[in-house]
Amino acid sequence: MLHDRQEAHDVTQWTYLRAMEVGFEVRSRGEALVWLYGTATRRCLALLRDEGNRKRIRDAHGAEIGASPSPSPEAQAVGQDLLRRALRAVDVRTAEIALLTHVQGLSVARAADISGISERTVARERRVFEAALARLMAEGESHG
Repeated sequence: MLHDRQEAHDVTQWTYLRAMEVGFEVRSRGEALVWLYGTATRRCLALLRDEGNRKRIRDAHGAEIGASPSPSPEAQAVGQDLLRRALRAVDVRTAEIALLTHVQGLSVARAADISGISERTVARERRVFEAALARLMAEGESHG
C-alpha cells in the first residue's frame, strides 16, 4: 500500500505499539488479525492522506513558501541533540506528543486521535515540551 518497505516496517511497529497502548487483549486469532489489519490499514491511509495534503499544499503554494536552505550537518546534529535532551526532560506522555507533533509533523487533532486523548491535552503537552525545548535552547545560548 505504501510502496516503501521502511515505511511499511514503521507502520508495523507503530501498530504493535498501539496495541500495547490500548491494552489490546487477544481473545481469538481471528479477532487479533482483524484488529491488527484494520489498525495498520488506517495508519497507512492516514500517512498517504497526509503526504497527499503536503504535496497539494506544496503544489499550490510552493512559490510562496520558497525553498528553505538546508541546515548544515553540524546544525542538524545540534538540533537532534537538543531534541533528544528535551524529550528526556519531559514525562513519557509529553514526549509521545512531541514525537507525534514535532518530529512526525502531525496536527494536534491527529495526535489526539492516535494517542486517545483530547486535543486540549495534546495542546497542553505540546506547550510543556516547547517550554522545555526553549529552556534548553536558552541554556545553550548562555553557555555558547
